[in-house]
Amino acid sequence: MRMRDESFTDFFQAVREINAKYKTPRIKMTPMVNASLVMLRFYLIGMVLLLAYKFATLVIR
Repeated sequence: MRMRDESFTDFFQAVREINAKYKTPRIKMTPMVNASLVMLRFYLIGMVLLLAYKFATLVIR
């Protein structure tokens, strides 16, 4: 188990390093692009919630 835990720790550390590297965008974004990305984020969250609702209603039946 210890070896597996270490490999997960190494993996998550690598992911954290990549996320830190790309935290800030390298290109300039216009306000319209930022607004579009925010709208896309809300749309995707809505789709996930709708999918979860549909799954829950099918399981309950």
